[in-house]
Amino acid sequence: MAEAWFGAAALLNGCKCRGGSLTRPKIIVMKAIIFPGQGSQYLGMGKSLYDNFPQAKDIFSSIDNILGVKLSEKCFLGPESELKDTATQQLAILAVSLAAFEVIVEKKINFDYCSGLSLGEYSCLYASGVLSLDKIVLLVKKRAKAMQEAAALSSATMFAVIGLAREKLEAEAVSQGFYLANINSPQQIVISLAKADKENIRKSLESKGAKVIELAVSGGFHSRFMDSAKKALEDVIKEMDFSPARTPIVSNVTARAHTQPQEIKDNLVKQLNSTVLWSDCVNFMVNKGVSEFFEVGPGKVLKGLIRKINPQVKVTNIEKKEDYEF
Repeated sequence: MAEAWFGAAALLNGCKCRGGSLTRPKIIVMKAIIFPGQGSQYLGMGKSLYDNFPQAKDIFSSIDNILGVKLSEKCFLGPESELKDTATQQLAILAVSLAAFEVIVEKKINFDYCSGLSLGEYSCLYASGVLSLDKIVLLVKKRAKAMQEAAALSSATMFAVIGLAREKLEAEAVSQGFYLANINSPQQIVISLAKADKENIRKSLESKGAKVIELAVSGGFHSRFMDSAKKALEDVIKEMDFSPARTPIVSNVTARAHTQPQEIKDNLVKQLNSTVLWSDCVNFMVNKGVSEFFEVGPGKVLKGLIRKINPQVKVTNIEKKEDYEF
């Protein structure tokens, strides 16, 4: 596989005198690569990459061989019901994201940060050189299985809550007994809750002006409902050798950049039952100087969220042949 060409954070070069006149400072645009998570899948995803780019085809073929199943066919042909299954869905999104990444490598873009939404943070491990392809596929397979088993142990669900400020929702979480799972944007927060409490919580939030949508998920992710999955994943990760990240990975748990193997390991384990601070991650990168994001993988979920977080930055989607013509 090709290796990414990454560099250190871009700098603003100061003005210099030439013949008594000031030259205009050269501004180097800082960029970040971001990867989508669960919910971004769709039937036929990755087919354009497979048909047009040999390096993408190699990724799909390699993952098929690692797993011993034709995951590529599930991406291209379905059935759609399988793509909604947690175990298949996570691996399928990973495959498409890494295939898309391998193609963008040849553009030799200098990425300053790498991040992803939940599952997307695992794609960063490959993009930043932390884990090889076979190890990242094994890790995501174990993660998906652990989450599926944890979901089966608890009767939980998730709501997307729109229109209620984060501070108010945090206060409601304490009084109502639910968990903030994803801070997706200032306008959209996802919560995890017991199914037995969902009607009371829905009524309470709607009475305060929020729009509440129940998500089609198998469990209450990124909350205490995933405690057993966290333990299972921890046992797997501690046995794996992580390399330092060539590009800083902005963690969902800390909303800060990390390169050291143990920090990356700890963050991935904590991510399973902690709040995904996606809005904070984006703001961290923007505050560090990032003005252009490349969403690499299926769908345009992250582009939509970033428009709500900071509409001033540029987001380019990379998932089909025509997307590489920039």
